[in-house]
Amino acid sequence: MKYLSSRRSNGGLRKPAPVPDRLQARAPALVMRLAYAADIASLVDSFSNAAHALGFPYYVISRVARSRSTCLQRTALEMVCAHYPDEWVRHYQRRDYASTDPVHRAAFTHSAPYRWHDIVGLSKAERRVLDEAQEAGLAGGLSIPVHQPGGSVLLVNLSGPLHSVNDAINSRLAYLISTQFHFELYRLTRTPPRRASHFLTLRQRECLTWVARGKSSAEIGLILGISRYTVDYHIEEAMKALNFNSRTAAAVNATVQGLVDP
Repeated sequence: MKYLSSRRSNGGLRKPAPVPDRLQARAPALVMRLAYAADIASLVDSFSNAAHALGFPYYVISRVARSRSTCLQRTALEMVCAHYPDEWVRHYQRRDYASTDPVHRAAFTHSAPYRWHDIVGLSKAERRVLDEAQEAGLAGGLSIPVHQPGGSVLLVNLSGPLHSVNDAINSRLAYLISTQFHFELYRLTRTPPRRASHFLTLRQRECLTWVARGKSSAEIGLILGISRYTVDYHIEEAMKALNFNSRTAAAVNATVQGLVDP
């Protein structure tokens, strides 16, 4: 008895699907910008530029984990970097939306990019979060979950007009820059911290902690009982010690080094 191979002859082999020109042309440049990052600040800047190039003016990168310390399941959120409308950030924090946000829930059940309007099984509270985000200027969103050991997720949220969110090439490029960001962040956080980092004062650490939590100088002043100008002074001194020219970058760097509480 002769056995027929299930593999086709050479003449019947399918040719690999062609890589779209736009994907082939843009992917290397976007990824290499991240690969060349020398520190956290330049990595965040490179990611911001890449996100804007894909048509996403807003983004947030955070580590999301499910808390197991209480009977009620809550979401622990550690901010890595963010560029969202300030008013929405304040509203989000006041309402403690981290545990209600359906984008976070979906991160634990998806391994590929997903659009916010594709999330199923929304509760009334979850629908409210998405509706209010849209009213705040976040027209649509695309999320890329990068699963990490221990069950946490490095979640990249990109927001922009629906034509950017719905673009299939954008989704693939967003996945590339998000996973590259994760790789480079791991590389950069494994480097020895700058010696100057150990000389932050207690007040400088307090101010950077609240910067990392998205607070303005005026809000930090109210929390710490000092003027906003004093807050600005401590933040500027911390930026000098850490050798950064951005308060956000200084706060991110101090967070990943464990110098401040996220």
